Amino acid sequence: MNLKQMGYGSEALVQRYYQGLWYKLLKKNFTIPGGEIDLLMQKDKLLVAIEVKTVNHIDELDNYISLKKIWLLEKSLVSFLQDQGEAFEEIRMDALFVKEGEIIEIYEDITNS
Repeated sequence: MNLKQMGYGSEALVQRYYQGLWYKLLKKNFTIPGGEIDLLMQKDKLLVAIEVKTVNHIDELDNYISLKKIWLLEKSLVSFLQDQGEAFEEIRMDALFVKEGEIIEIYEDITNS
């Protein structure tokens, strides 16, 4: 299995995790020039932009998600929201780390970390 296939497998795992918490998928791999959001999930009036990382190990969130990466996620999110007709009362960015087909770490609201 190549890295891209592993990434898609990790995204599918994370998508199922959120769907198990009653979130619905709005968009996968939303891409703009210079940025991408792996998953956009919604629960009621909450929108969650999700970054999925497939890793061999994890130290600190900062080692995997830089301030530049957060900025690019925010830029992508603004573009997505401009395309949406729906208003969200709350917006959050999460990062989930997957190792060997299992979610090993969940960081909710990474912009406030």
